[in-house]
Amino acid sequence: SRVELSETLWFDYNSALIHAESDRLVEEVAAVLLANPELGMVKVVGHTDDQGSAAFNLALSTRRAQAVVARLVEHGVSAERLEAVGRGDTRPVRSNRSARGRAENRRVEFVVGPGKGT
Repeated sequence: SRVELSETLWFDYNSALIHAESDRLVEEVAAVLLANPELGMVKVVGHTDDQGSAAFNLALSTRRAQAVVARLVEHGVSAERLEAVGRGDTRPVRSNRSARGRAENRRVEFVVGPGKGT
């Protein structure tokens, strides 16, 4: 299962720096995780569009997932409950042939499930 976001988590262009406008959203995710310890492990999964090389996109998506994990830990979520995973451009949800599709493919997902390494 997933923790669904009501809005987009924004980052600086080609960067893992979380926009200040997304601080409230990260706080809300942290509050949900803290209020629901029964959710257990949460994978923070970063995705990109297909612009740039596969290696760059994988590294960028990993750094973004790690940045979100770090911010959640700052808000009190146990690091042991979190795993950062980058998927690059390998799992698009829309076509990368349009600006709108690429924008939707640049995302962070919160996947609730088995422990680290699975």
